[in-house]
Amino acid sequence: MKTRAANKIQTKLVTLLYGATFSGKTTLGLQLADFKRNDGKPFRVAVVDAEGGGVDDAVDELEDRGIDTRNIHIFYTQSLQELTTILDKIKNHDTFYEFDEDGNETDEPIVDADGEEFFPDAILIDGTTIFRLTSEQGLLELSKKRNTIKADKDGLVGAERFVKIQGADLEFKDYKKLNYSGQNLVLDLMAIGINVVLTAREKDETVQKMDKNGQQVSVSTGRKVHDSFKGLDYNVKTILHMYQDSETGQICAEVVKDRTRVHKAGDILEDPTLLDWQTVIDKNVDKKEFVLKNDLDKAVETEQEMYEKEAMELHKSLKGDSTTTNDSASDGVDIEAIKKEIIAKRNTLPPTEKKAMKEKLEAAGLPTAYKNVTDVATLNKVLAMFD
Repeated sequence: MKTRAANKIQTKLVTLLYGATFSGKTTLGLQLADFKRNDGKPFRVAVVDAEGGGVDDAVDELEDRGIDTRNIHIFYTQSLQELTTILDKIKNHDTFYEFDEDGNETDEPIVDADGEEFFPDAILIDGTTIFRLTSEQGLLELSKKRNTIKADKDGLVGAERFVKIQGADLEFKDYKKLNYSGQNLVLDLMAIGINVVLTAREKDETVQKMDKNGQQVSVSTGRKVHDSFKGLDYNVKTILHMYQDSETGQICAEVVKDRTRVHKAGDILEDPTLLDWQTVIDKNVDKKEFVLKNDLDKAVETEQEMYEKEAMELHKSLKGDSTTTNDSASDGVDIEAIKKEIIAKRNTLPPTEKKAMKEKLEAAGLPTAYKNVTDVATLNKVLAMFD
């Protein structure tokens, strides 16, 4: 858990640009190199190119207008795991090293235009659609392996075996995993403490409707939406839908949302410029930096531990019920009376001592809830702890 006072903190750009091919997404995203830091120096920009060299032409344009491209470093990957490694290095302020022609990391640090170790002020991830596709394909291959095991177990051969394996599709749990990966990615981006621009391809928005035969069918709404990880649009602060005007050929952007309030949702920007958002950076002068760590994996682990503990307590209660109920009844022991005595002693404790007692019982492997406990020996041990 992390808290802070409700004072003013620095605002970082977290922007999604989506649209069709040649709609200007990459060119607009690379305008991050035109931004100025609060000390007046130009942004240093990390570019993750998943589209296979799609940023190169746009970088040439930057050089033509005088941008020092030593402040830009490009990483080529289509792996979500490798992208996560890059983000971790930024988050931990690790040193970035040059790679040789064989793709091996050297011991030569990457430096910026000032000759200092390269540390980005912003990151452009060009191609989140690709990262979703590779993640989805990885899960599909896993599904094929599951079906291979099932085919072997069922003794399938020939065409039946082939269809069983090649006909594998993503299961519900795979889609949940894919959505989780997308949410984790965005939270990672928001946790690295620098400005972020993402690009994605577009697709037709569809809704599920019932046809005249009572079957569910997908129907296009006529709107274009981003073709990337589900839920990506909830986490980013600004979304621009990029397109080329069919009549004039002009590159335009529709503001889908903008929490920074630089533009209003529904605005149409002709020949859009990312530098409209330089004002957001300028307002960060004298504001405190606050980075909200991405603890999604840790939160899942905490929840898992809690459920495991509850399951263990239930198991102990059921085990006591199955082995001691008859003996307890034959001995004439009043189990409910012991429970009431335990609860009465617990209720006399102040909150801090209750918490300490609960931890003490858990450490001793004893239950902290007694409704389903029927083992007299266990209850007596709990009562002895209170005494």
